[in-house]
Amino acid sequence: MGLYFLDSNVLIEAKNGPYGFDIAKPFWNWLEEQFLKKTVILSKLVYDELVDGNDELSDWIKQFSHSGAVIVPNKDTQNAYQKIADYVIQNYPNHHVNSFLSRADAWVIAHASVDNATVVTHEALVDSASKKIKIPNICKYFNVDYDNLYKMMRNLGFSFASLSEPNR
Repeated sequence: MGLYFLDSNVLIEAKNGPYGFDIAKPFWNWLEEQFLKKTVILSKLVYDELVDGNDELSDWIKQFSHSGAVIVPNKDTQNAYQKIADYVIQNYPNHHVNSFLSRADAWVIAHASVDNATVVTHEALVDSASKKIKIPNICKYFNVDYDNLYKMMRNLGFSFASLSEPNR
């Protein structure tokens, strides 16, 4: 099955799109189970980005702050992050580097590389001539697996048909 580190955009787009809290509560219940089982993990930096949203997603994600599903970068992750930062600094224009390194993206990749996990993002691989820094391109360079939300859901056995709404 594996371990998955989520990019912020996965949860934001889920909330704003097909899995809004008002129409797809079973999805969020299932995701909660995955966080509690620690098959799906958040970097503390992704968590911070989501909490800053001050919305329903922000409120929902706060319940996981001390669950073990929100990971603070350790020394190995910090070293992996530094390698990623060095690579993007050397290979991309400064204005793209500053934007990329100011968000959680590089940390998500660093965590996944250290924990032999898969990064989950909605970003797509771009041509190597592109000057935009995309998570899949950095993952590919550092031999880190990446997938989108839908592949992760399939890999972890999610199905609306198999879920029942718990009494809460």
